[in-house]
This record gives sequence, C-alpha cells and structure tokens, in this order.
Amino acid sequence: MSLHPAGDDREGDAEDGDRPEVPEGVLRGIEDIAEGNTASKEDLESLLKY
Repeated sequence: MSLHPAGDDREGDAEDGDRPEVPEGVLRGIEDIAEGNTASKEDLESLLKY
C-alpha cells in the first residue's frame, strides 16, 4: 500500500523493500479499537441527527 497516486511511475513499495507509509491517525485508530475506546452505534446516530 502506498500514499502515492496510481500511475505516478514509481515502483511498488513491496518491490523496492521500503515499508509503506501509514498516516499517524490510522495507528491511533487501531490502538483505540484494540483498547475498546470506540463510540456506540447510538452515540454515532445521535451525532448524525440534526
């Protein structure tokens, strides 16, 4: 997986041995899910009602 758009003439990250870049927010989100720090369905629905 790469953060570069398709067709930018770069070789794939897996081919050149580099590790893919992952945005910091994604890592925080994974940690929150693992720790159970998530909103309930009801919480989300109440936020989406206006």
